[in-house]
Amino acid sequence: MKKILLSVLMMLVGLTQIQAADMTGKKVYINPGHGGYWNGGTIDQEVDEAGNIVVARKGNDRFVATIPYPEESEAGFWESRCNLIKSFELKRLLELAGCEVKMSRTENREEDDKDLSAIGEEANAYLGEAAKKNPNNVAFIAVHSNALGKNTGINYFLNLYNKDNDGLGKNVTYMALSQSMAMNSAAVLMDNDLNVWKPIAPKVWEDQKFLGFTLGVLRRMNVPGFLVEGSFHDYQPETHRLLNEDYCKLSAYNMYRFFCEYFQAEYPSTGVVAGSVKDSEQILERPQFKNWVKDSHDMLCPINGAQVTLLDANDTVVGTYTTDNNYNGVYVFWEVKPGDYKVKIDAEGYDTKILAVKVEASKIADQVTLMSAKK
Repeated sequence: MKKILLSVLMMLVGLTQIQAADMTGKKVYINPGHGGYWNGGTIDQEVDEAGNIVVARKGNDRFVATIPYPEESEAGFWESRCNLIKSFELKRLLELAGCEVKMSRTENREEDDKDLSAIGEEANAYLGEAAKKNPNNVAFIAVHSNALGKNTGINYFLNLYNKDNDGLGKNVTYMALSQSMAMNSAAVLMDNDLNVWKPIAPKVWEDQKFLGFTLGVLRRMNVPGFLVEGSFHDYQPETHRLLNEDYCKLSAYNMYRFFCEYFQAEYPSTGVVAGSVKDSEQILERPQFKNWVKDSHDMLCPINGAQVTLLDANDTVVGTYTTDNNYNGVYVFWEVKPGDYKVKIDAEGYDTKILAVKVEASKIADQVTLMSAKK
């Protein structure tokens, strides 16, 4: 389990530094996709007046079996829960910067999984007046992860936007901003060296052209915004990483970095140190962990229970972290002041490893560490 020990002084300094980004007067509506713990999803399909197919997904909260949670349980991986973790962290960061934020749901219950058209209408009501005054001061973001229904080894990044192919008379300026946001955010949102992308290049598409239909959550939305599919949660090495809440929050941190750029606000003056600890030789292949990208670090077995220590230039302990037992090897240290550091990793049966890390403001210093078994 995670154990993070940071000094009170550093926490206070980090908090002050995050608050320096001034987003006063900006408004963001966050839609954490899905809601609840029900995997018996259905697809409601209908045709609108213009003959376009409208698809609304209900009750598909997307459980994926993992090594520690092979059967459905609330502790296992659910896209609905993962989306909510990311969204809460994004909300926290935005509000610290003075931004006004509303979420479509704040709990993971079936009753919180609103009709998709209702979410669009709620976003319009929340952001509409501010958008009329200055559309650059508002944003809608729907937070999701992707899936094919089975692990095929595919794991790409996808942003989707809508251009009013349904003929609802949407504001042309808002739709142009939606496309711009989706395109300009892709690079920072997929800034994650702990993941293995296949294919590597991000995909940014108009929903109708990519899917063949209009996304229900974007169809009624008439404010600037887009939907992000952060990774493929049924690519099993990524599924196990997403069981770690700090790993999920790295996605939120990248979203926040994008909004700092989009709203022309000051970036965080602290950085993040993150990593994944793995066996240098042992390949992990189980029914819940296979079809990894060949010749990538995702083939290798993550190390549970590794002790990770962050040391400053004077070898003073800044923080410690114990990797969880969910086969991801992930560790994260938040709000680290820029400078030179060392990461010391100890794991039972392995040689100790010490790595040099350079922390830069608003950046994630992330790396995968391969541990050698003791001879």
